[in-house]
Amino acid sequence: MLRKKIDNSSKTGMMVGYINHSGKVTAIEPGWNMTHQVMAKLLKDRFGTKAEAIELVDSAVLVPVFRKEDYEYLDGFGGVLESNLNFYEENLRKHVGHLFCHMTGVWKYSDNGIDWDPISKVFIDGSGITFSGVRDAVEERW
Repeated sequence: MLRKKIDNSSKTGMMVGYINHSGKVTAIEPGWNMTHQVMAKLLKDRFGTKAEAIELVDSAVLVPVFRKEDYEYLDGFGGVLESNLNFYEENLRKHVGHLFCHMTGVWKYSDNGIDWDPISKVFIDGSGITFSGVRDAVEERW
């Protein structure tokens, strides 16, 4: 029996993480109400390095409402998204449809938990808007 592909595009929840020193992903679910496009721009423009990514995820800047420090690498972190190929169903968060993870020196994005693309290739920004901080990003409505 074939299963219908699960579409996560209408889900507004997102998680932001980084690969820690043990190869596991540390991630949070931000409490700010912003779109995933705005989050991508904020991450790329203001928190581009691994040190900045770690500082962001480990701080209260994004007002975390959920935190987990031991996702089994990207497979476990990808298990947050609803999928027909989820081997980590205990990680599932049904309202989350967008994942950001800092790896290989850049922020990458996934909406299926399997494919990870650099945010600079997924989100093309021609807005000319710059953020001086998170508050500016939260107030921006694209």
